[in-house]
Amino acid sequence: MANKKAAAAANHTRIRNWFQAAWFAITNGYVRGYTSGKIFTGPTKALCVPGLNCYSCPGALAACPIGSLQAVLNSGGFKLSLYVFGCLSAFGVLFGRLVCAWMCPFGLFQDLLYKIKIGPKKKNLPGHKYLRWLRFVVLAVMVIALPALVMSDGGSGQPWFCEWICPSGTLLGGIPLVALNEEFQAIIGFRFAWKMAILVLCAVGAVVFYRPFCKYLCPLGAIYGLFNPVSTYRLEVDSDKCIKCRACQRACGMDIATFENPNSMDCIRCGDCVAACPKGAISSTWGKMVQSVKSRCFVDDEEVAKAAAAAATAGAAPATAGIVKPGTIRLIGILMLVGGIVGICTGCYFGLYHDFLYRLTIAKLENIGAASLFLGVAKLLAAAIVAFTGLHLLRDVNDVERSKSANEKIRIALILYLLGIVCFVVGFSLEANLPEFLAAGPQNANQEALADSLGQIGLLKDHIFYNNYCIICLPILKLLTFALKKQLDTGTSKALLNFALVLSTILTLFASAWGLLSIFSFIYG
Repeated sequence: MANKKAAAAANHTRIRNWFQAAWFAITNGYVRGYTSGKIFTGPTKALCVPGLNCYSCPGALAACPIGSLQAVLNSGGFKLSLYVFGCLSAFGVLFGRLVCAWMCPFGLFQDLLYKIKIGPKKKNLPGHKYLRWLRFVVLAVMVIALPALVMSDGGSGQPWFCEWICPSGTLLGGIPLVALNEEFQAIIGFRFAWKMAILVLCAVGAVVFYRPFCKYLCPLGAIYGLFNPVSTYRLEVDSDKCIKCRACQRACGMDIATFENPNSMDCIRCGDCVAACPKGAISSTWGKMVQSVKSRCFVDDEEVAKAAAAAATAGAAPATAGIVKPGTIRLIGILMLVGGIVGICTGCYFGLYHDFLYRLTIAKLENIGAASLFLGVAKLLAAAIVAFTGLHLLRDVNDVERSKSANEKIRIALILYLLGIVCFVVGFSLEANLPEFLAAGPQNANQEALADSLGQIGLLKDHIFYNNYCIICLPILKLLTFALKKQLDTGTSKALLNFALVLSTILTLFASAWGLLSIFSFIYG
């Protein structure tokens, strides 16, 4: 039992670390910034990510909430930003300090350093009881008071925390920018050396002590910690199961006795205590919600036992645990059918009439009309397969006689799919000069007529994206159809089926919404 718990805890930690790495890659995905040394300045930079992700990181696609808060407070123009406070409140209410364990790049940096097997490992610094309040002092003084009150002659202040403390900004922004820009190397001075010293101190400390920056200095963790007792993600302890063995506290890097204070403002929601509890006494509100959804949508072991007894009497095949319930399959079938119909309508309008005729007869740009025709046909075929799959699920679920014809229908769908792929490849290759046209804008009368006929030139990008979606979506839908008809018993097949169901449903809803938005944006744009 102990070995199983240890293996489960280790697996949980690996999953969390991989999620942290994936989140960092997504939110810092501007690859060109790492080679050019230039900061991304696109429209997403106006958005805040939940974690301490430096705005000045060359790869950052969004802004840090602490940096944004200081930028507002030190502007001199206004003292309150409902947007920034709204983001902090929304993240706090939704996640609490879950952000710290799962979505903060500097948290991942400290986690990896703590894994280095050098010397004895400790959880807390001496004086932890008092030092844990230091992060609130940093929040009040460096993030709020100094940026708001200390102004230059020009009426603006400084982002004091970012400029004098934040080790995450030094690691993600300062070091890469200095390394990639010679002009920065010539002007670095005391401030950069000071921040490098803080980064080194935090890094060395993280090798011995668990997440020292998060415990003692991070103002963002101080804010989110206040939301822990009221956030949607909370920990709950079943007092009937708990034996007060303190396994949760031993597993907790923040040194929290979860059975006494499950929603402590120091808790970063890593989930190690849940994995370590030998009695399963600790659970999360999100975990309970997932279990509730699974019990409603998927066949569980108890239902399998009942079905097996009934099947033995009737001489039929028993149900399989982990396979989706008929009601869920019908719902997904309806969603696919509706999504496919919407896709067919938007495909007819944009792919065949709007894109093809207008571009071919008015713009007369090289290859654009033919490209639109092929892409429009690809979109129609893709949408038709979505609708076909939905109808197939609705008619054939749990119907043995109709299921016998499944292979025939799948063959038809695959032929349509292959035709769609061919049309897509031909259309996409013919439309190779369209991105340059979109970037440069109209250059002559014919191109201006094209832009006018489309209402807004950016809509062309939407059409390309929608076509790409349809082609990517199809293998998922076909995988889903195969899995539902086979009802395979292996764990891998069940996991594949569940994944295909969730992903295909999301993609279908996305396609429907995108198609409708394209119509509305054209009509009202």
